[in-house]
Amino acid sequence: MLLLTLASALQGGGRASLRDVALAADNPIVIENEQPGSSGWQLGLIADDATGQIKGYASATSVGQNQSLTLYVSVNPAQIYSIDVYRIGWYDGMGARLRLHAGQLAGIRQSACKPDASTGLIACSWTPSYTFTVGSDWMSGLYVAVLTNNRGYQNYAMFVVRDGRPATYLYEQAIATDQAYNNYPNDGRTGKSLYAYNSFGANTIAGDARAVKVSFDRPYADDGSGNFFYWEVDLVRWLERNGYDVTYSTDVDTHANGAALLTHRAFLSGGHDEYWSKEMYDAAETARDAGVGLAFFSADAVSVQIRFESSTAGVPNRVIVCYRDANLDPVKGATTTVSWRDPYLNRPEQRLRGVQNNAYVDWGNNFPYVVTNSAHWIYAGTGLRDGDSISGIVGYEMDGYMPAYPGPNGTHTILSRSPFTDVDGQAQVASASIYQAPSGAWVFSSGTTSWTWGLDDFSGSHVDARIQRITANLLSAFAAAALPPAVHDLKVTAPGAVQSGRQFDVAIVAEDAQGNTVSSYSGTVHFASGDSGSGVTLPSDSALANGQGTFPVTLATPGSQSVTVSDPANSLSTTVAITVNAQQATANRFVLSTTATPTAGGAFAFVVTAQDSSGNTDPGYAGTLHFTSSDTSPGVLLPPDATLASGQSTFSATLTKAGPQTITATDTMTQTMTGILSTNVLAGPAATLDLRAPTAATMNQGFNVTVTARDRYGNVATSYAGAVRFTTSDVSPLVRLPADYTFVLADGGTKDFSVTLETPPSQSVGVADRTNPILSASAQVAVKVPGAPSAAQTPLPPTGGP
Repeated sequence: MLLLTLASALQGGGRASLRDVALAADNPIVIENEQPGSSGWQLGLIADDATGQIKGYASATSVGQNQSLTLYVSVNPAQIYSIDVYRIGWYDGMGARLRLHAGQLAGIRQSACKPDASTGLIACSWTPSYTFTVGSDWMSGLYVAVLTNNRGYQNYAMFVVRDGRPATYLYEQAIATDQAYNNYPNDGRTGKSLYAYNSFGANTIAGDARAVKVSFDRPYADDGSGNFFYWEVDLVRWLERNGYDVTYSTDVDTHANGAALLTHRAFLSGGHDEYWSKEMYDAAETARDAGVGLAFFSADAVSVQIRFESSTAGVPNRVIVCYRDANLDPVKGATTTVSWRDPYLNRPEQRLRGVQNNAYVDWGNNFPYVVTNSAHWIYAGTGLRDGDSISGIVGYEMDGYMPAYPGPNGTHTILSRSPFTDVDGQAQVASASIYQAPSGAWVFSSGTTSWTWGLDDFSGSHVDARIQRITANLLSAFAAAALPPAVHDLKVTAPGAVQSGRQFDVAIVAEDAQGNTVSSYSGTVHFASGDSGSGVTLPSDSALANGQGTFPVTLATPGSQSVTVSDPANSLSTTVAITVNAQQATANRFVLSTTATPTAGGAFAFVVTAQDSSGNTDPGYAGTLHFTSSDTSPGVLLPPDATLASGQSTFSATLTKAGPQTITATDTMTQTMTGILSTNVLAGPAATLDLRAPTAATMNQGFNVTVTARDRYGNVATSYAGAVRFTTSDVSPLVRLPADYTFVLADGGTKDFSVTLETPPSQSVGVADRTNPILSASAQVAVKVPGAPSAAQTPLPPTGGP
């Protein structure tokens, strides 16, 4: 029996050789770890962020075999450097295998990476330094590129190699959380993370120094490894030492291709895995409901929602977005970046994981793991009884079961109740948990970020044979589970011929290689058509119910057309050919369009087309059009009543009022047959200046005047960029006028200035464009002695003009 074989192999603290583990007999992890290892991956003289002796990052968080990867490296000062790429594993205790050495590389000091003033996003725009191709023999795994400058300073750049192999276990590296905590450059001046406590510099839109967006286009702070050597390396070493059939990915891969989880028996979240996108959460739920086991070997997993965005270069999923506040986040709805348990989302992680984060303690202040429900099979062979404890395993973040939130569906067991005192001095209880979902899948949560410390001694001295045995029992249960059936193709059934503009049904069935319906299929199907005509109606992206679905489609353009149903995430696509027969087009609407951006007072062209309900042009339309506009200002010119030539004609119009405007075409005989052109009219060039000032002011006290540039139709000339000069009839040396000012685009054609007059009883204030004096204006202001009665402070009508 697999579990018993593993148990015997793990006796004596897990020090058995790989050949003793039956599970490892026929998977490539065993062969890989028999290769010569190296200890050269461990850094000596570590570069720092303040000086930046050597730092770097990779062009992708993960890469497939036979794909290229680019490293971006900066050295300070410019000097020769080298790159050594290692795969992390066991390798007879050496911990890594050297896969690539590149030496004598000419390094440069790259430009500083500056934060965005609004979001705090720090994305480096470095020059590519070294590109290599991942070999077909590079085993999937967690890789570190050791960067070493000529003076011996070192740093890491990390990435994952994927192989797409349907291994028993899929390990996910928690790089989203690494990036959330990454405050590169950790120089005490400019670095920013998603946290205020380790962010520096100016406040952002968040209201403090933290960023609301972080980028993978920058190094990790300090040694460049993120949190990998805190929370993940021990589990990776233990898995590989014991020959588990594992392949590797990142949480970015889970986000981009969540369906990949369905090709494995278990999904392993190994590190501090706090930040999840909706796509990740959905993928984990879908996998669990399809029978795939889930293991969270850390506390505080799936706590906060994030979104992924493309980089400025258009590379997908290079930016993480997290506002933590629904009021700050401009995106509202299911992807708003707040805590998953927040009522705004109402998807508490406890429903997925069985427990959820409840507190944390100071770093290194760990507590014992206290056993409960020791009769559960997961404790088999450990010798543990209720109340027994395992020292040093609970910390620094913990989970607990919270009755105020819904729990998971299925048979749920709390595996530990470990008392501790949190950082605020409050008594708390941490709990590990396991449940079996209705699909049969097991879901385990360790309840502590330090669980992996019990598996290997790389991170410290907490290795415990009982933690190893519990983990082995869990993985054995995962391995014994049956894989869900694989979908081989999407069967699409549609009529061979349809009529233009008439709805018809398309039936879809997810099938295995033998043509059987795969009822557990949980992918999303996308619809496309070769028919690009107006009037085509395709279903939105949809899921199938029990592997089947029927959807309405409407095609428009006569001739040979096609409908394609695809699931890109699962590499599925089926296209069916359909003949579309024409139907007599009878116009029932007008479509108005223009490529112009109208300016007030300027003529522009627009096209009117008579169409039927399917978007086909009616060349026989013989009616008469009448034109109206939302702009009824003087100077508006609309076409006279007209007919169309073969169903389509071009007309000219002139509008004078800036802002959103419409032109409506209406059939003179059939008032319900209309069409609307919506456009945005820009203001024309400045033709006048307005000067608004109060009717009276107190001597030697400043007051505001407003200068506004307007076009000849009275619209604010928002693009005005002239330089203005102020004058006054008041010759007192105490008069204060604004300095000459050049309008900028941000002024939007209007700006306030401060003026101080001195001499009663009345003075004039004037303003004029320095290069175009015809643009001028003035206002008369009564100057009052302090305490004297004055007129109401109401503005005079604007004066000025050509």
